[in-house]
Amino acid sequence: MATLHVLQITDCHLFPSGSARLLGVATLDSLETVLEAACGERAPDAVLATGDIAEQPSPETYRLFLATLRRYSDAPLLCVPGNHDHGATFAAELPTEDLQLGDWRLIGIDTHVDHVVGGIVAKAELRRVATLPLGPTLVAGHHCPLPIGCDWLDAHRISNGTALLEAMAAGGVEAYVFGHIHQPFERLRNLAGNRRMAIYGTPSTCFQFAASSPSFAIDDAGPGWRWLELGADGVRTAVRRAACALAIEPPESPPPR
Repeated sequence: MATLHVLQITDCHLFPSGSARLLGVATLDSLETVLEAACGERAPDAVLATGDIAEQPSPETYRLFLATLRRYSDAPLLCVPGNHDHGATFAAELPTEDLQLGDWRLIGIDTHVDHVVGGIVAKAELRRVATLPLGPTLVAGHHCPLPIGCDWLDAHRISNGTALLEAMAAGGVEAYVFGHIHQPFERLRNLAGNRRMAIYGTPSTCFQFAASSPSFAIDDAGPGWRWLELGADGVRTAVRRAACALAIEPPESPPPR
């Protein structure tokens, strides 16, 4: 089985205008910095975009994202919506179909509800994941299914996250990757039969949240992305960051998430 290199980007927070800023960050410029650096390392075999692609979820925003990405990569793309995205607009403008890459399946699940910050997975999605046919499988969503140690972010995790973890275990899923938390996260869960399932959170392509913070706080880490190497021996992964500093303007109060 040939090793596949999958690029995950997440939480781009784009606007219809490429010059718009969020917390002082020009989010389109930051995304372009990430794509230039990541695709300069290698050409991805596929790209996962795991939600909050938009800060203002208009068709123009999603078209701007797609046009920007395609300047750097023409690889197969799978997108899943986040809490800042609008489901119907998102699905109309971006590719949301599961991908088959060699022996590997890349499955997208919808954890968002329009205008709601926290996550939930519909029963039909849980059944679909639990009954996946045998074969190497990676699942991508926006929200985290378990606590990460940030009280304010943990309040937004998937409300039926335990059910999702059980469904993925039943479906033979090897790893779940997500966004939303604007920071790296890795956890291995031991399953029956000496199996393990990995849970990976990935930094934003713009600003980051401070780890282990009980309340909203911004970190000074740069924009990031995750590489996922999918091979015969499972998933290998690494988070990378762009070598640039962002001039972040902290808000007087936490922005709505």
